[in-house]
Amino acid sequence: MPVITLSRQFGAAGVPVGRALAERFDAEFLDREVVRLVAARSGIPEEEAVGYDERMPGLWQRVVAAFAASGPEVTMPPIPSGAIPTAPIHERLAALTRAVIEEAGARGNAVIVGRGAAFILGRRPNVLNVQLHAALETRVRHLLTQVEEIPPETRPDERSLAELCRSVDSARAGYLRGLFGVDWRDASHYDLTIDTGRVGVMPTIDLIESVARRLSSWASGGVGGVGVASSHGAGVDGGADSSDGSGMA
Repeated sequence: MPVITLSRQFGAAGVPVGRALAERFDAEFLDREVVRLVAARSGIPEEEAVGYDERMPGLWQRVVAAFAASGPEVTMPPIPSGAIPTAPIHERLAALTRAVIEEAGARGNAVIVGRGAAFILGRRPNVLNVQLHAALETRVRHLLTQVEEIPPETRPDERSLAELCRSVDSARAGYLRGLFGVDWRDASHYDLTIDTGRVGVMPTIDLIESVARRLSSWASGGVGGVGVASSHGAGVDGGADSSDGSGMA
């Protein structure tokens, strides 16, 4: 099956969509596992690597980490310390992130959430690039279904969650602009762009699965010149709060 990359607004259900797709395809799922692998290879604590992950605003790091659900860890050999260039740590970690994603792309049958995977792997024949977005109020409603997972002393209210969405989206946009010189919101970078608030989480999963299977069929059959249609969520009503509640981002 193809590699699926998911670029997402914060709170647009990227994690539950990605995890469900990985389960349906029995595929490798890379979200926070990217951070773990990069930390292991760089020889720094994972907690430190999280601070550089997609340039997350420091104020929100612990809140975002509390939202994120863990998945099965992928065992990878560490890179010898001499092989890591002497560059500022964020540049070193960005290079290691690219290496982890490139290797996952080469193995195939993987679902990769964020980290610029769409721009690292590009328009390869076996890669399906998807963007997930939703209205701010819809994302806040989705996050409110998750706040029970947050410790009471750091549990945000609705206004704080809206600010969280804006802050994380801004940090991710800056991360991608700085590394790749792109506006990640530009739909032309993707094969599918889906409003998870209008379409709903389960229909979004079904739609991506259908397109991925068709893409795989085209690739195995040697069919060329066939484009993948984009979807902006028109015609199907639903809400991001229809998620199964397992994760977010």
